[in-house]
Amino acid sequence: HGGIEDSVELLVVPAVWIEDMFVRPDVKTGMIRIDLNVRNTLAESSKGRLQFTVSPAASGETLLVSAIQKDLSPGDTTITTQVKLDNPHLWQLNDPFLYRVTARLKTGASGSCDERSVRSGFRDFRLEDGYFRLNGRRIFLRSSVTGNMAPVGTHIPPQDTDWFRRDLINCKAMGFNAIRFYGLATRYQLDLCDEIGLMVYEEAYSSQ
Repeated sequence: HGGIEDSVELLVVPAVWIEDMFVRPDVKTGMIRIDLNVRNTLAESSKGRLQFTVSPAASGETLLVSAIQKDLSPGDTTITTQVKLDNPHLWQLNDPFLYRVTARLKTGASGSCDERSVRSGFRDFRLEDGYFRLNGRRIFLRSSVTGNMAPVGTHIPPQDTDWFRRDLINCKAMGFNAIRFYGLATRYQLDLCDEIGLMVYEEAYSSQ
């Protein structure tokens, strides 16, 4: 079992571009840690200005803006920075509030800009004293399971591509608060779980 399991994109990007981005909000401090990998395909170093914005994912108004300057050597440069959001809205099961963090890179060498954004929520999930806790509150896991296979045995339903989306919405409507992916979850399924308030237990396809 292998090969391409999810959608594939072919992107046209500047010579200096944001290759990857990962954010991790901290419930206790309101800090959002941002990890970037910037790839410089030029033969010489380039000065870059990175601007970060944070906004609610649903409404889009800008809540904060921060910027840094970096010298970007040829090849990959790993950048770690933080921004602070006052009184962040927590992600809860019945209020799955998400923020969008956007990084915009501008360099004189490439003559253009590159931008990447991701969504994330302020949440803390842990096992403490024998109980699961979400944002400090004790919860009971009510989880369903999906093999993520259509009835005819294919990974993506051949006639109705919205099948898997409706499956997750039905799980939420029936009172489940988590889903175990026994098959490989697609990116849009994981995004949907974030949107509707489903926690995810994801495992490798042959983990049994």
